[in-house]
Amino acid sequence: MNKGHKRHSYEKRVDLAGEYRWGDAGQIILFVIFVIGMVSDLFFIKVSSSWQDVILWYFPVIIFIPLIFISGYLVKSGLKKVFKEERKELEVISSGVFGIVRHPIYLGSILIFLSFTILSLSIVALIIWFVIIIFYYYLCTYEEKLLIGKLGKKYRDYMNEIHMLIPRIGRN
Repeated sequence: MNKGHKRHSYEKRVDLAGEYRWGDAGQIILFVIFVIGMVSDLFFIKVSSSWQDVILWYFPVIIFIPLIFISGYLVKSGLKKVFKEERKELEVISSGVFGIVRHPIYLGSILIFLSFTILSLSIVALIIWFVIIIFYYYLCTYEEKLLIGKLGKKYRDYMNEIHMLIPRIGRN
């Protein structure tokens, strides 16, 4: 069984299952590619310029503002729950934002990229955003294998109750 990677600052924490070794580096690389792609589209290659001329500037802003706040809330709340609240042992975290979705930090990150894609109306950014979704899905499945290996039935029950990345409006 793969034990998962832990950052040096969290190596001694028994309440953390671990993560994909290259997850942080992958996120940084995709962020850089996203920014370069979006900026290149907006100012140089202008693939999306005809699309941007049709839509009034305030429509993307109206969508961007609540979306960036929701995504920021998911990321901040998820990070606080996992890394700031230290537990005595590894357990399923199902309270707070983890009662809405199993991977609120990754969902929030995906939504941050989506909000900037909407704001820029960049087709290049949209294409890169789909790649980002695939990467985050991989991170989710990797971490879930770790958690199933360490928590077994408890985590499987949680998986049956809460969706991975799409919040469930009402519970069964």
